[in-house]
Amino acid sequence: MVTPSSAPAGGAGRPAQRLPGPPGPGQFRPQSGFGPPPTPSRPRLTKAQQVRLTLVSAILVVVGVVLGLVATVVLPHVYAAQTTIRFSLGASSSGDDNADRTLTTQTVLITGRDVLQPVADSTGVPIDYLIKNTTATVVPNSEIITIQVNHPDRSSGIQLTDAIAKRYLEIANDTGNQSQLQAQLDSAQRQLANPATAPDAVGDLQAQVTDLQNQIAAQVTTSNIASIVAPAYSVTAPVFPNTLITLGIGALVGAALAGLVGSRMVRNWTRR
Repeated sequence: MVTPSSAPAGGAGRPAQRLPGPPGPGQFRPQSGFGPPPTPSRPRLTKAQQVRLTLVSAILVVVGVVLGLVATVVLPHVYAAQTTIRFSLGASSSGDDNADRTLTTQTVLITGRDVLQPVADSTGVPIDYLIKNTTATVVPNSEIITIQVNHPDRSSGIQLTDAIAKRYLEIANDTGNQSQLQAQLDSAQRQLANPATAPDAVGDLQAQVTDLQNQIAAQVTTSNIASIVAPAYSVTAPVFPNTLITLGIGALVGAALAGLVGSRMVRNWTRR
């Protein structure tokens, strides 16, 4: 027998009432007024602010260019003095591998101590300065070598370039032996012109003069392989400072500064 205390809560034959539980997936519907607040949009720049920003940026870039121009005037200038030399390759044609190696060897010789040390001794310029500021380059597909010396003074640079070129010619053309032959020829000719010379020695002297003249002529033909094409001169534009590079650096610095200042101005204007 079922007592009232043991009967189901819903009554006989009636299901018990379900208690509310957590919502199932997809059943939660937040009420209006709840959830994260919308992100406020940043205010846009006004027309006047845009014009002001553009003017400030342009002024800073112009200031950078002006500072670069001032630097080109204030910085110490270095000028280039140049001369050109022709190195005769003989049967070899320019552009050939052997010819290229020969010309490259000459550039190394020009910038080496064998050429520069006597110039340093005669001019009083330190050898280390000459080595650092002297260059020799080959003009492509030619027999021309350009010698360049950088120096703060135009006149001194020309003198150094000319001295280096002449010293190189002495080594390249090997004029020392030719000078000895010329001295021997002059001595033999003086003996022939001397009335006191014995008649028996005249024939030997004439043969000696002819032989020395032939040797000198052959040496001139074979050894005079280097010559100056253009005398030393000073290039008009200085090699330092370079005007275009300095102005470009000034413009870049001005643009970078304009970017920093402009971003700061925009943040101040749009801050709430």
